[in-house]
Amino acid sequence: MNDCAQQARVAIDNQDWPAAIRLLRQALKDLPQDAELSLLLADALCEIDKASEAFSVLEQALHEHPQEVELLFALGDLAFELEESSKALECYREILQVDPEEGEAWASIGLVQYRQQCYVEAIDAYRTAAKLDGDSAFLFNCLGDAFLAQDDTEQALVCFQKALKLDPQEAHTQLNMAVLYQERGDLASAKAACCEAIALDSELAEAYVTLGNICLDLDETNEALSNYQKFLACEQSTVGREIRTEVAALVEGLKTEMS
Repeated sequence: MNDCAQQARVAIDNQDWPAAIRLLRQALKDLPQDAELSLLLADALCEIDKASEAFSVLEQALHEHPQEVELLFALGDLAFELEESSKALECYREILQVDPEEGEAWASIGLVQYRQQCYVEAIDAYRTAAKLDGDSAFLFNCLGDAFLAQDDTEQALVCFQKALKLDPQEAHTQLNMAVLYQERGDLASAKAACCEAIALDSELAEAYVTLGNICLDLDETNEALSNYQKFLACEQSTVGREIRTEVAALVEGLKTEMS
């Protein structure tokens, strides 16, 4: 490891991302074949919201290491985050060319197919992942999501219950239970599950908007308004911009109705 690479790691430990990026770029000039340095550079770029630059770094690294599974996962995950589903699938399928028994790649394929609303294919991918890596709360939660998207609430409930049995502290699964109960019209159970999700993870922004919706269905307008406002305070991501706009408009409408 050269001096620039060592200094870059110190900068990363200190979360000095501009310095880390500068040093990693310099290190890569001396060690262009070092895949780990490319991964570190991509991570540092993502930390300062330069995902497109990180994408280019990973693509360049894959030219040098076309079968490096860690690079393929990193590029696939970044493509998924950027909603470039075709590229993400390409990366995950390339991993399976290298290692057909890589269960995490199958799970990632399932996530992309779920986003593409290919729910049957997603379920098959999740089940393949479970066969290879064993059952997990994450996979049962994903399966439940896919069944719920198909309006199969019975199968979804079974999956979410299995997920909670494996990991009772998983806030996202509690939130999914809340959505399921709401769709069934069991608003009391929906509210209880959503409150449990928030108790487990007070920064789970989507739980506040879900709880707001449930409270509206219960004609608890003040509580609904309070939760929508908590969502707006909590959700600051670029991805959540559209829903923030919708919720902000809803909040203003509720305030007008109540005045």
